[in-house]
Amino acid sequence: MHERPRSLRRVLRIRDGLAVTVGIVIGAGILRTPGLIAGYLGDAWLILVVWFVGGVVAGLSTLLLSEMAAALPEAGGKYVYARHAWGPLMGFVAGWSELLVSRGFSSAAKAVVIAEYIRILAGGRGNVPILAGAVVLAFFFLHTRGLKASTVFQNVTTAVKVVVIVLIAAAGIWAGDMAGFHASSIFAGGAGAGAGAALSGGGAAGGAVAATGGPGGGLFAGLLGFALAYQAVAFAYYGWEDAAKMAEEVKDPGSALPKILLGGAVAVMILYLLMNVAFLAALTPEEMAGSPLVAKDAIDDVFGGLAGTVVTVASLLILVSSANVNFLGLPRVAYGLSKHGLAPKAFARVDGRGTPRNALYFITAWIGALALSGAFEFLIRFMMMVAISVDTMVLLGYFRLRRTRPELFRPFRVPGHPWIPALTIVLYVAIVAILVGTQPMLAVGGSSMIAALVVAGWIVARRFAVPVEPRE
Repeated sequence: MHERPRSLRRVLRIRDGLAVTVGIVIGAGILRTPGLIAGYLGDAWLILVVWFVGGVVAGLSTLLLSEMAAALPEAGGKYVYARHAWGPLMGFVAGWSELLVSRGFSSAAKAVVIAEYIRILAGGRGNVPILAGAVVLAFFFLHTRGLKASTVFQNVTTAVKVVVIVLIAAAGIWAGDMAGFHASSIFAGGAGAGAGAALSGGGAAGGAVAATGGPGGGLFAGLLGFALAYQAVAFAYYGWEDAAKMAEEVKDPGSALPKILLGGAVAVMILYLLMNVAFLAALTPEEMAGSPLVAKDAIDDVFGGLAGTVVTVASLLILVSSANVNFLGLPRVAYGLSKHGLAPKAFARVDGRGTPRNALYFITAWIGALALSGAFEFLIRFMMMVAISVDTMVLLGYFRLRRTRPELFRPFRVPGHPWIPALTIVLYVAIVAILVGTQPMLAVGGSSMIAALVVAGWIVARRFAVPVEPRE
């Protein structure tokens, strides 16, 4: 007698989805990247502008993804929309780039930052790569307990996270003297300071060297500073769409998913801007530059060392909440790929606790291998070069689905069609052009990864892919 294959369970409510969205987005980005961004830009207002631009791009992208998610509520997220819009080949590229790069590198970067903060609390003792590997294993064992256990954990840690973020922001704004806004407008030679050092491996901490040696002098330095800062900001916002990966587990997805995606994006943008104002209220951009934990430095400056230690502990809680969602979402991307013949069939097997167990084994091994590098800045820069390029293709699928699948039931429709979607695509293309123009070697690496995925996708799609069936 054959056992009936288990399927995913619809157990997630809107508040669960919001916890997933806020949980994955707010984490390593807002804690670890402000020091990098201050080194790249060097000016308080430019710092706020790049965080605002990142929020606008995330919000516009969310509008397009919300329509596609509500019309196609299947497990897998962006992979599903690329597959329905462009076919199995582009579905393969979107799904595997998510597994191997966008979320794989992101998860590894978060594990590295958790390890860095554990080391700070341990007085500088401990090996960051080894600690990062241990962090990955701990998440693996949590997620073998099933979806219910991991979502309860997520709701609790997200609530703690939001309270901590608000308290840090309020303390910095209330007790700070707005030092960042009173400082000289640009330190160390102009916007782009630190960009050259970052590209040569020195990171933002080497920010005294302005990147003016490239084509166009100061213009190139400014573009390079923006490109590096935007990559860090985009990493901080990345994950705003992760709740869509669990569409098959959301109750009433047509109504709930747009509320989850849009509500999460707006909440994150507000919290990020508040946090940066708080940092700049206590510290100048020069004092922020190169710091691995600006929140601790800001609270140290205002309230003293003990308060800074408390912030470090709270930051660990925030990071744990954020990294947890990667382990929620990624096995379900692999599950969706497997269902359609674009990943090993074993990835579609769900255990008695509702977890795609084999997919969890795979992503744990991959994230663990990347985390052992300990290279936070490279991980996020490479990740965003690939992710933004692939996301451009996925978002273009919005127009293709509108044209080729007009019969799809769309509980949510993007307002301002076609102008708002067109503006979103223009912004993405412009960002990709700036990233490629200012970081050609990184672009070669990212392009090679995408090309390898296209070749692999062509082979797999021809042999194993399940045909895309129309969805009413």
